[in-house]
Amino acid sequence: MSLQGQGILTQLIAIIIFLAIVAALFFIVVPLAIVLFVVGLIAYAIFRIKRAFRRAHEPNGPLDGRRNVRVVQRDE
Repeated sequence: MSLQGQGILTQLIAIIIFLAIVAALFFIVVPLAIVLFVVGLIAYAIFRIKRAFRRAHEPNGPLDGRRNVRVVQRDE
């Protein structure tokens, strides 16, 4: 982008507008990325916790309460 032939005031205004747009995008994109990252971490943690409790109550899991139980998986 060339601003030759235009006055110094026009160039200065164009630079200020450009920097304002970049700053606005920076202040919108960075917090949004942080929020999405935190939401992703929370979703991942919930998934892992649910999976841990689900596996704990499966046959022969640590919270099953039975000892030496063999689970036979039948193919249907």
